[in-house]
Amino acid sequence: MKKSKLKDNRTLKSYSEAFKQKVIQDISEGRKTKIEASRDYGCSESAIYSWIKKMSRLDLYNPKIIVQMPQEKDQLKELKQQNKELKEALIQIQLKHLKSEAYLEVAFEELGYTSKEDFEKKQKANQSKKR
Repeated sequence: MKKSKLKDNRTLKSYSEAFKQKVIQDISEGRKTKIEASRDYGCSESAIYSWIKKMSRLDLYNPKIIVQMPQEKDQLKELKQQNKELKEALIQIQLKHLKSEAYLEVAFEELGYTSKEDFEKKQKANQSKKR
């Protein structure tokens, strides 16, 4: 059985902020495409994309065009509508729950209990006395 190597033979590159800014500037001013900059400066395209993202230069991303079938578009629209309706229903349920909790709290106070827990303790005590 061979011993595994702790190190591999890859060389790690680290780029200065000034270098990154120069590459991004050349791309943004149209002097180089991302592919040309990658080749000319010896860095990967993925590195360039990460620098673009890090520098919040999302205008330099390639435009995204989505090609889809008409039924896919209708399905997506329907799912978005269902999602919206479910969120609204959840909000209504949460409001109803909060309202019920508030009514219950007021009822406990009017009956002389300090809290729901106090009521539950007294109910358990009364049930155990009946047994």
